[in-house]
Amino acid sequence: MKQTTALARAVAIAVSGLTMQLAHGAAAWYDLGAGRTVTGASANGGVAAAYDGARYYVWTPAGGVKSIGGRWESGVASVSGDGTLVSGSTVGADGNTQAAVYTVATGRWTALGGIGGASGTSESSAWAMAGNGQSIVGLGWVDAGTAHAVQSTPAGILHDLGSLGGSSRANGVNADGSMVVGWQELANGFWQGTYWRNGVATLMFDEHGAELSEANAVSADGTWVVGDALGGQETWRYNTQTSTIQYLGDLDPSGDQQAATGISADGRVIVGYDRNSGPPQLGTGSIWIEGLGMLNLTDYAESQGIDLHGRTLALPMGVSADGTTVYGLDSARHGFVVTLAPIPEPGTYALFGIGLIGVMVARRRARTAA
Repeated sequence: MKQTTALARAVAIAVSGLTMQLAHGAAAWYDLGAGRTVTGASANGGVAAAYDGARYYVWTPAGGVKSIGGRWESGVASVSGDGTLVSGSTVGADGNTQAAVYTVATGRWTALGGIGGASGTSESSAWAMAGNGQSIVGLGWVDAGTAHAVQSTPAGILHDLGSLGGSSRANGVNADGSMVVGWQELANGFWQGTYWRNGVATLMFDEHGAELSEANAVSADGTWVVGDALGGQETWRYNTQTSTIQYLGDLDPSGDQQAATGISADGRVIVGYDRNSGPPQLGTGSIWIEGLGMLNLTDYAESQGIDLHGRTLALPMGVSADGTTVYGLDSARHGFVVTLAPIPEPGTYALFGIGLIGVMVARRRARTAA
């Protein structure tokens, strides 16, 4: 009886502590409008960037959504850690679309050129920006059918990271630009996960020697890399220092597409999705927190008192460096930004986990009943 009472008190304390923390946190949901996919945020989540089928946007909690022009053709929008720069694409002097940087203070785009080729009207595209804002990574066309991973210098010149045979692309970069992650096309057409440390490419393999699929994001110091999971496999976190892989779990074992799309600066928070073949708005967003494991992102947000008006956070595209802001595309095909309460300290994970699971289960039952 005493043990049962002690456990009950522990659970009560955990739930109470969780409720207090969430009450004092900045948990909130923001709708950035139809057709806008949010793909980047500053380190603290106070500035976010999005794109639609034509142009780019900047968002802040106070100012809302503002169009910043540019010309989207491929790639994504990213934001520097301090929120002063946005990467995307714009029209270069030759009339083609090029990777570019937008300076918030001046309201101007600066095109970065290409690496000698073009595919249609595209010469290059941006896929990520280093936290310090000094480096843009993405794709540059060698010719109409071949592209290489590229990285800009602080002077704004695109550098060809090369390939190991076929095409390649850079999807992510760490805080200082020393570690770039993406994929390399193999002879059979498979996109294998690759990282470039100081410009030197390394292919990524699992513990059985099998090729990992494309890498999407990297922690601030370049230690942890996350990316796509092959059909039916779990999402993973790869350690570049030890060349080992950690499997993070699978929200829906029946799903055939799982991926991690974003990682916090310290590697403790990872977001992604789980879905069957079909439109991205039909997926289920996930959030993995070190010490708590894999969670349903929609349930996790609602457990903090956020009213999503029946929508699902279907396609998270990333998480801020501090791990508190998740952004992407929801089930209504609207861009979203969700600000979550601070992550509990590691020493409290066990108790917070008990309280959190109870809150999430209750909310899921209520939503199902409705």
